[in-house]
Amino acid sequence: MRRMLASLPAALAAAMLVAAPAAGAPPTAPKEEIDPQAKRITGSEHYVPTFGLRASITRGFKIHGSLTVDAGLDVPDAKIRRKAEALKPRIMSSMHEAVLNYASLSYVIGDRPDADMLRMRLQKAVDGVMGKGNATVALASVLVFRD
Repeated sequence: MRRMLASLPAALAAAMLVAAPAAGAPPTAPKEEIDPQAKRITGSEHYVPTFGLRASITRGFKIHGSLTVDAGLDVPDAKIRRKAEALKPRIMSSMHEAVLNYASLSYVIGDRPDADMLRMRLQKAVDGVMGKGNATVALASVLVFRD
């Protein structure tokens, strides 16, 4: 036991040396730590993520659950991709409105969501901000949470 306790400071010092960054090297953090919303579902450099589109499923004055959509934009042109990043708040707002309208007007409670209809509505919303043919909507997930 004494031998183990005596070697403990040496083991801690060795672990600290191994874990210490190289002298003069700037600390780096993984992209997820810098921007938690920037999780990618693809390795494509053309992909612009638009996560967290949520809307309540309502009929009349009652909430029946929520609809959550994670999607992204495929933007092959680098110049247009920079424009999409700059306009991301407007794009997200327009996409959120499309999800909200689908959840409250078109979604039938208890049925599976119509991913094709939802993608078409999201595409129309993106086209309204970016212009037709500049970005393609790619759905990552469509989830329904019922109350």
